[in-house]
Amino acid sequence: MITPCSRDIPLGQVIKGWDEGIATMKRGEKAILTCTPEYAYGASGSPPKIPPNSTLQFEVEMFDFYGEDCSENGDGGVRKTVINEGSGYACPREEATVTISYTARHLDRVIEERDVKFVMGDGSESGIVPGLELALYKMKMGEEARVSVKYPYGYGNSGNAHLAVPGGADLEYTVTLKDLDQPKYSYELSKAEKLEYSAKAKEEGTLYFKKGNYERALKKYGLIADYLGDGGNEGDSDDEEMEEDEETKKDEGGDVEGFTEKSQVLLIAAHSNQALCYIKLSNGKDASKSCDKVLEMDSKNVKALFRKGQAAELEQEYEEAIKNYQLLLEVEPSNNLANRQIVICRNKIKTYRDKQKKIYSNLFARTNFKDPEPTKDDNKIKPDFSDSEGEEEASVDVENTEINV
Repeated sequence: MITPCSRDIPLGQVIKGWDEGIATMKRGEKAILTCTPEYAYGASGSPPKIPPNSTLQFEVEMFDFYGEDCSENGDGGVRKTVINEGSGYACPREEATVTISYTARHLDRVIEERDVKFVMGDGSESGIVPGLELALYKMKMGEEARVSVKYPYGYGNSGNAHLAVPGGADLEYTVTLKDLDQPKYSYELSKAEKLEYSAKAKEEGTLYFKKGNYERALKKYGLIADYLGDGGNEGDSDDEEMEEDEETKKDEGGDVEGFTEKSQVLLIAAHSNQALCYIKLSNGKDASKSCDKVLEMDSKNVKALFRKGQAAELEQEYEEAIKNYQLLLEVEPSNNLANRQIVICRNKIKTYRDKQKKIYSNLFARTNFKDPEPTKDDNKIKPDFSDSEGEEEASVDVENTEINV
């Protein structure tokens, strides 16, 4: 006897018969699923309850269904349901070029239908909402899917006046991934390509920074480290590469020394700009880490020293900030910005200390160890303290009294 139960069914994690049968059902539908052994537990069965080579029947009612959660935080804000399976195993990576065809709906109204080609990560530049782009990261070539997008992953609270979409509107897309051109991995790039791609990423990062899209700018600057390695000599120390002839080195991007110098310039710019992005996002810890990467390559880099000071200020570590500004002044004594920030930090330290002093001063002022002043009522009663026992009881050791503050 099998006990009825109500449960969530994660497709792809149950027997084949459930995967294929339940995928065909509609919301509210009731069905009998008959699963032969090859669609159930096969020749081995599932001891002790299910014997080998068993054909099973399940009475199933579809209460509701949810697609695959594609949201970054697992909050269910973006869900994808496959309509037609794609081919292969590869899904789009960051910086892949994709061509998609989609229909967007709000309630029962079609708001947009179009084909569009864009670079993954840059979808907003082509009018792609964040939720649709997140779903595409989980799609295969040729796949058709239905994507439900909650408003925070769509047009937010502001809506889209051009498409007549109000603020707070949830959307539904039917989308097909028609073409996919994956980016090369770093190890597939020649040295010339690494420098070229890094320079392009720097330009794109700067454009996003100017638009105030600091998160996207961070990703673009981060690509430079991916291409070049944090030290700018990725692979240069490998024995096999050192044994290559000069002609091969030229084919891969030119002289090794020139490549290293150009790489370092790009890496310094990338990490320095990342630090500035983090500062704009009020993230002092990561800003400081980015500055450290610059200073490992150039210990006297003025921008890195200044931004490391700013990062320390964000974390309210004013002594550390002053230390970095003073290091900057050793390199560039006439730097007025550093001098100004030192004054600001010292004032903040003084303000903090004065505040703490006032707090403790008021605290101890409220703690009174003096005998209370006699009142008229005290004079009415004059107890006899003549015997020695009474005197002993009236004695108080003030010096050894502990105070809990």
